Amino acid sequence: MGENNISMLTNIRCQLNADAVLFDAKKLDEDKSLLSTFADKSVKFLVVGSNWPEEKQIEIMLHGAAGYCEATESTAIIKRAIECILKGDIWIRRGLVPKVIGSLTNLRRGQVSNLKPGNYLETMKRLETLSAREIEVADLIQSGENNKRIAMELNISERTVKAHLSSIFRKLEVDDRLHLAILLKELGQHRKEIS
Repeated sequence: MGENNISMLTNIRCQLNADAVLFDAKKLDEDKSLLSTFADKSVKFLVVGSNWPEEKQIEIMLHGAAGYCEATESTAIIKRAIECILKGDIWIRRGLVPKVIGSLTNLRRGQVSNLKPGNYLETMKRLETLSAREIEVADLIQSGENNKRIAMELNISERTVKAHLSSIFRKLEVDDRLHLAILLKELGQHRKEIS
């Protein structure tokens, strides 16, 4: 997996010195205060559990975890999940993506919204700088599609999808696909509110 440092965390109170950490979901069941660990943005956390309910999977994502994977998954799948989160993507069941985006949007709405009138207009101007293809890619990201499915849907290579995503992130000033999806959802909700 390249030069990334991946650790199995045995003592959560120690200083984390890893790119990715596999986090046992049972520990969270025992001590909910451990959710605050996910706030460390320098580390990607993949929670590994056994038939964890959707609400708990969403909760860890809201607290900053990069993904959830079943402990029964093959080593190859867990390795793929780790590679995915190290690239800045999230790893959860596809069907949960809209729920996570909705929950994060509602959470941000309860805090200070980034889409105050001035910010909304500024964001809309940045949105207008996207090419037609970038808009298609962004819409598919909002639907929860991964790069491979986007490439197939648009009949382009995965490398081209990645290039479009880099451009979209730069133009819209977002860090990753999850924040892109949240921004697009907020824009859509804001448009409805002002209509």
